[in-house]
This record gives sequence, structure tokens and C-alpha cells, in this order.
Amino acid sequence: MRHLSVPSAQTQHWLERCRSEKWLAEHTGVTSLSDGNKAIPLNQTAPPEGDAAWDGNALVDLAAKGKTPSHWTEHLSPEILKSHKDDLPKAYETQGDVLIVKIEESVWHLAELIADAMLTQLPSIRLICADLGVHGDFRVRNLEPLASRDGSTETVTRIKENGYFLWVDASKVYFSARLSNERTETLESAKKLKQRLARPLIVADPYAGVGPSMGALLSEPDLIEGYHAGDLNPDAVELLQTNLTFLGNRRKTEVGEPAPAPAPSTVICADATQWKTHSHLCNSSDLLLVNLPHDSVEHLPHLLPLLRRGQISLLRGWAIIERVNEASEKQKIAAAIIDAGGTIESLEFEEVKGFSASKSFMCFEAWVVLAVESLSS
Repeated sequence: MRHLSVPSAQTQHWLERCRSEKWLAEHTGVTSLSDGNKAIPLNQTAPPEGDAAWDGNALVDLAAKGKTPSHWTEHLSPEILKSHKDDLPKAYETQGDVLIVKIEESVWHLAELIADAMLTQLPSIRLICADLGVHGDFRVRNLEPLASRDGSTETVTRIKENGYFLWVDASKVYFSARLSNERTETLESAKKLKQRLARPLIVADPYAGVGPSMGALLSEPDLIEGYHAGDLNPDAVELLQTNLTFLGNRRKTEVGEPAPAPAPSTVICADATQWKTHSHLCNSSDLLLVNLPHDSVEHLPHLLPLLRRGQISLLRGWAIIERVNEASEKQKIAAAIIDAGGTIESLEFEEVKGFSASKSFMCFEAWVVLAVESLSS
């Protein structure tokens, strides 16, 4: 069979070109050549050797290579696919080298076969776990290991997000990669706040989880002076401390030199509504993050005292609300700020994504100034 020999770096370009011109052979795959080039299989309609369409690339004759499976279901038997096609998992989530999948009761007897097929298709995955729902006081996932590449069933893993690394553990701590864009937006807002204050920021993140938002902020040179971060879940705080120490030790200045360690660098395992009872936390932070979506708005009166007074400060949070209550929830946020002695420069309340048929996942961002004389708690 004729193949087009191209430099490895140009493989995708030529695959797309051959596909668009309908020159690509079906049911066979790309072959690696001994000289480092890649060989793309051609059908009978492709131009001959030496044609100007090939831009000087040579054609070679090779045996057709069997096309590798493009989806994990191709590793299941035809009988299983025929009998259970509609009940097989349509999607899954990966955190580092751990894959989490929901398996319908109707195909639970095939769970290990499904997991083995996924391991075969996805070489970067170490562990396949079934998601059995949430449990416990912190509503974390109940995971059942189904298949392991190396025999390990440890669910602690490391993920990379927006250029920085975090340790996570889906069996003990909530983490959502789907909010990555929100963390990028938080970073952009924090950079604007730094410009206005003309100095690095102190951040309060009372519902930090394992620290994804702090990861985005600490990775930006010269943005963060220090932080107060915490969570009520002890397992989350353990990973949070590990992640913040790692991130803090690797900070660089804008000129690429090692940055000073963040100060303050408070990590707290406590109810966030009680932070205001600690004098060193009150009137301490420029940026306040509130990520407890079912309770964020209700907790604001307890959290606003953490912001510095007499200057512009930024409140950024997330809430799950009934769509019909959007206006009233926005009014609650404004009322909490005013009751704390604040004036509102701007308040945005926008949908991030749908949560259910009647509810939305919203982001709110308020630029505020809390009066120095306010004694609100």
C-alpha cells in the first residue's frame, strides 16, 4: 500500500490535508518509520509519486497497518456491545491518573470488563474507580476501585491545571476541573485589584478545598503577598497545606528570581463563619473568595469582616440558586455588603453554567469599600 512519508511534526497537517482531499485510506493507521518520519496510508485516488501536491515528500510502499481502536468500547466483545450498548458509560472524569466513572446497575456485572477496556485504551490512567455517589459529612465521592494498572488502589493523585500542579483525592475531597475557567477569571480580577492598590495582595480563601484558586494566584509573579486559606474538611486541609507549601516554594518574581515565602501563610481547619472571631484575620485581606455554593450568600455577613477597610477590596464567590430568585439573591449580596458598612462600586452576578432544570450555578463579583468606622461582625 502507498504511504506518504512526512516529518513527524507535520503528521497532523498532512492527515488533515489527505482527509479533506479524500486521499486517506480507511481501516488502517499511521506507521512510524526508521528515519523518524511518519507514513500516512493513501487510497487509490491519491496523486502519484512526484506530484506537486506532496510538496516534495516521498511515497513509500508498506504493508497496511491495522487501525488502533479509537474508543474504549472497541475493546469489548461484539456480543456485549450489541446487548448493552445503550447502558454503557457515555462519559467519565479523570483526575490525574485516576479515572472515575458511573456505571448503571444494569451493566454492573460488567464493571470489571468495562474498567479493563478503559485501562487498555488509556495508557496514562493508573486506576479506574466506580462513582457510587456521595457520602459522609463533607459529601465526598464513594469510590470503588475496579481495575489498577500497577495494583495500587490509592486515590491520591496529582493534576496539572493552568500550568501548576495540585495533589487531589476524589475519595476525600471535592475538586472540580470544570471550574478551571473560573479560577482563570479570579486570577484576572486579582491582577486588576493589584493594579489599583499598587501592591501585592493578601487573599482570604475560607473554602479553599485543596487550593485550586490559590494555585492560580500563587503562580502569578509578584501578585500575592500572603494568604489565609482553610477548609472544614481535615483531609482537604492536609492536601491544601501540601499544595500551598509546594506552590510557595516555587514562586518566582517577574524577573525570574526566587520570590519571598508568602506572609502571612495561614492554613486553618475551622468553620469559616467563625474566622471573624480571630482578630488577626479581621480587616486583613484585599481579596475574599467564597466558594460554598449552597451557602455562599448566607455566609457573607460572617465573612465580609475579613476584608480590609478604608480601601477598594474585591469579593468573588459562587452560588447555586433558583433561577427565579436571581434578582433577590443579588439584593441579598448587596444588603450584606451595605450592612457590613460597605459601599458598592460594582456588583456583577452572572451564570457560569446550568445546575438543574430550575437552578443555576452563578458567580458574583463585587468591588467594595468597607468603612473604617464600621464595627459590623
